[in-house]
Amino acid sequence: MSERYYRMPWPVLALGLLLGFATWLPLLLVPPIEDVIEEELNTSHTLTGLLFSAPVAMLALVAIPGGFIADRIGIKKAVGIGAVILAAGSALRGVASDFPTLMGFTLVYGVGLGLSFPNLPKLARHCTPREKSNVTLGMFTSAILISGALSLVLARPVIYPATHSFQGVFLLGSLPAIAVAILWWIFMKDPPCESSGVQAVTLGLASLRKTITKADLWLVSVLFLLHNLAIYTILGWTPAFLKSIGAEATPAGLIASVVLWAGVVSVLVLTRLSTTLGKRKPFLWGSSIVLVFASYGVWLVDLSASWALMVVIGSAAAIRFAITLALPVEIAPPEHSGSASGLVMSVGYLGALAGPVISGFILDSTASFQWLFVAIAAVSAATAVVAFAVPETGNRAEA
Repeated sequence: MSERYYRMPWPVLALGLLLGFATWLPLLLVPPIEDVIEEELNTSHTLTGLLFSAPVAMLALVAIPGGFIADRIGIKKAVGIGAVILAAGSALRGVASDFPTLMGFTLVYGVGLGLSFPNLPKLARHCTPREKSNVTLGMFTSAILISGALSLVLARPVIYPATHSFQGVFLLGSLPAIAVAILWWIFMKDPPCESSGVQAVTLGLASLRKTITKADLWLVSVLFLLHNLAIYTILGWTPAFLKSIGAEATPAGLIASVVLWAGVVSVLVLTRLSTTLGKRKPFLWGSSIVLVFASYGVWLVDLSASWALMVVIGSAAAIRFAITLALPVEIAPPEHSGSASGLVMSVGYLGALAGPVISGFILDSTASFQWLFVAIAAVSAATAVVAFAVPETGNRAEA
């Protein structure tokens, strides 16, 4: 069936942006207050790293069924259910008094994340032509990056002093998720956009099997796994690293947030450039090579120059993230885009689970950040190799 697209309704764009913002904000509240959690609950670096990566583990577990559900019942219902679960888990972290309870509510938040976030690429593909879905996803990605940056900037110097507890930080951080869950059910249409050929269809296990046996999607999954392995290590431990070389808690969070602020600009500019050039792969392997040198550069700059290094890391990581998110919905047919995104995220976010936990174990064992950045450089080099092998999905792929 041919596809015919109309202008994306502004409520759909607004809700997509709010969803991206609200779903990831609660996760990035953890790094700035890691030391507070460790002190109040008497936990180790390893357990705190697990607290940061546990929602991503649930995302990896739920992403494939979450995408499949969206392909069957539609984007509005699938994402709406996930948004409610996400908001509930995020808010309940604000009443946790011990580590097991905090971890339990964090896992609930992760289930909601796994049902809602993997369907943002499907929403972009549903409402925009294939060659422009990359730009729409770039806009959604910018909202994710802004929420993470605000978490790093505000959690420690503003929210924590106002609430005097990590529970208060988590409770206030859940308010955007609660708001978007309510707004999504009230204002999102079903289907969201009047796009011929991409409405929800009835899918069976045979269709799902066809999606998950597609070799190109597995290659993209490996690419995303390597990306997350490096980036979640950076996001999870940069504030602690900066404090280890002399930064106070507030400046450490501010400098770490530069990774995300720079990423916003990178995504908005470079996704459009990618669409104009009709190429995706150069932005994948090029950004990976940049991250190899940037990871090594951590040991060559002092605290005053770390701002510039965070700009480089953030710019490279963000464009690689945005383009990788777009690949599955550009490879798969529209009616299978939810399942395709679910597969890539399910495999890819295992890297986000492994990165902070492994790095936390290294820190507990060595009390040094040196080997973390050596590992990040090695993983980025491997990512560049895989990026050369993924299919070119831009509209000038044949050239």
